[in-house]
Amino acid sequence: MPQQPEKTVPPPKPSLLQRLFGSSELTPEIQQGIDIAKRENPNLANVQPYGPISRLLLNKAQGYTSPMQTIYLNPTQLEGMNPQDVADTVLHEQTHVNQMKARGSNPLMELYSEMKGSNLPYGQRPDEMAAFQAEKERRARMNRMQTAVPSFTNPGEYYVPMDTRLPPANPVKKNK
Repeated sequence: MPQQPEKTVPPPKPSLLQRLFGSSELTPEIQQGIDIAKRENPNLANVQPYGPISRLLLNKAQGYTSPMQTIYLNPTQLEGMNPQDVADTVLHEQTHVNQMKARGSNPLMELYSEMKGSNLPYGQRPDEMAAFQAEKERRARMNRMQTAVPSFTNPGEYYVPMDTRLPPANPVKKNK
């Protein structure tokens, strides 16, 4: 009996939001970085490339995490990076996904919070400090050089971190 050809299931068509926020092509190096991140973190969120709206609104960022907990990567900003550096960026964004999950965030509240913005400079936001710390720790585990991150004390400045000290979640008050 002749063998039946295997039926291949086509990938699901992207939703309208995915087409607007993510649809660019990823280079092989970027895809390798995503694959490294997936091996290190089996629960990695969905990773998509930037789309037209992302390119318009966030063209200088390497990536961002949407309120729906999808990681969007900017192929233009990541072009020429080695896969390990891309994996660092994916880890940074996965840290934000984990933060949203820990807060039990409602996507609409996350969107409102993002639109409202923070009165703190980017490098002084606790969520960003934790994400950059995760990148730093990954590089240290692999004996890789640290890269510049935003200053946590001087807005607009960057430095190569030696260590990042996060403020305590619930500061303890001393009784006198």
